[in-house]
Amino acid sequence: MTRVQTLAETVAEGGIGCDPDFLSAKRAAAMTDDLRYVRWETSRVVKPAPGGGHVIADDPIRVSRTANQVWFNAALAKRVDEIEERISRDFATPRSHLESWQAVQYGPGGKFETHLDGGTFRDEPAGERVLTLLLILEAPESGGETYFPELDLLVEPTAGKLVVWNNLLADGSLDRRFLHAATPVRAGRKTILTTWSRERPVR
Repeated sequence: MTRVQTLAETVAEGGIGCDPDFLSAKRAAAMTDDLRYVRWETSRVVKPAPGGGHVIADDPIRVSRTANQVWFNAALAKRVDEIEERISRDFATPRSHLESWQAVQYGPGGKFETHLDGGTFRDEPAGERVLTLLLILEAPESGGETYFPELDLLVEPTAGKLVVWNNLLADGSLDRRFLHAATPVRAGRKTILTTWSRERPVR
C-alpha cells in the first residue's frame, strides 16, 4: 500500500506543504471576524541596511495592511495558541522559535511582489527564517493567489488552507526556488495569518 506523505515530510524534502482543510470554514470566518478589533497599519517590508543589518520600510511592492499579534483579542489569541500547538507538534518546531503572528489583509489591488522571506536575518540572535507558515482565513472573490515563479506554481487562496515551505537549503543558504508573490486581488478581500520559525529561539 502506498503511504501518503505528511505535510511535514513534504516540506522537509524541499516541497511546498498544503493542507486545504487545516481549519474549518466556520473557524476561519470566526477568526476573521475577531480581526475587527485589531489595530491595522500599512504593511512594510524588511530591507538590507546600508551599514549592515536591516530596516523596516514602506515600499510600493507591498500593498496591504498588517496587524501584529499583540493586538489580538482573547478569543483570537486562544485560537492562535491552539494553532501553534499543532504546528509545533506536526513540524517538530519549538514554539519558542516562532515569530509573533501577523494578520495581513489585501483589498482590491492589494499585492506583495516577488520576494524571499529570508536573507536579512542571519546575524540576528535567532538566526534566519526557516519555515514560512501561511494560513488563509478569508479568500477573495478573484485573484490573490500565492505564486512561485521558479516552480511555476500558483496556490489558490481558500479559507482554512495552510501553506508551508522551508526557506533554507541543507547548508543553511537560501532556497531561491521559494521566491513568491501575493498576486493582486481583483475582487473581494484576502485575509491571512502568517508566522516564521527561526533557527534559534526568538522568545
